[in-house]
Amino acid sequence: MRLSSYNPQERYRRRAADQLAGLLTVLVLVCLSFGIGFWLGGKNSSYQHGVLKDDVEQLSSENTVLQDTITELRAEAQTAIARHDRLKRLYDDAVPEGPMRDLVKLLKRQIDEGRDAKRLAFLIRSARPPSNCSDEQALRFIVSTPAYKGPESRVVLANGALVITGSGLSAVNTEGRAEAWFDPSKAVSVEFVVSGGEAEVKTGVLPMRHSVVIGDREYRINIAEGARSFAKVNYDSCDYP
Repeated sequence: MRLSSYNPQERYRRRAADQLAGLLTVLVLVCLSFGIGFWLGGKNSSYQHGVLKDDVEQLSSENTVLQDTITELRAEAQTAIARHDRLKRLYDDAVPEGPMRDLVKLLKRQIDEGRDAKRLAFLIRSARPPSNCSDEQALRFIVSTPAYKGPESRVVLANGALVITGSGLSAVNTEGRAEAWFDPSKAVSVEFVVSGGEAEVKTGVLPMRHSVVIGDREYRINIAEGARSFAKVNYDSCDYP
């Protein structure tokens, strides 16, 4: 008969040792995991810090560029405003407001319609107050018609430097036949011939006003209906210009 060598205390000690070893292993693993996690967290924190630092630097650079752009735009805006003000002043000087602007528009329209610019300038200058004018004088001439068979009739002014003649339509009697005298209710053509110059013809119903410059004198002429067959000429002359 053999005696058993089983020792229950030894068994408990081994179990306790195994449990302690397992616990220590778990603790070591936990500590190791914590350490690795802390290390990885530090690495990640450093990476995030680096990323944030790069973002901050990029934003700072973009902000600097934006500020420079804003400064340039402000400078360009100030330059544009100054240019606009200068152009407005030039425009106001070139095209003034009020009656002067209306006059400029009228002159442009007249020239566009074919009016002679020199003639328009003359008319404007003629609008000034006259000075050193002569006394008004009166003459007359016969307005020729298709039925008129008499001699040519004319008025001579400025010592022969200006000749005025006229023609019109014949008046019609009650029988429908043309008379020798002109019909004052119809338009007449008056010709102004300056010595050494071209003839100028004006057409319209009398009375008619006209002016002619000869030398340093301006002749202001008014032509109206006179006695039968005649046109009456009233005129004076003033210094020019």
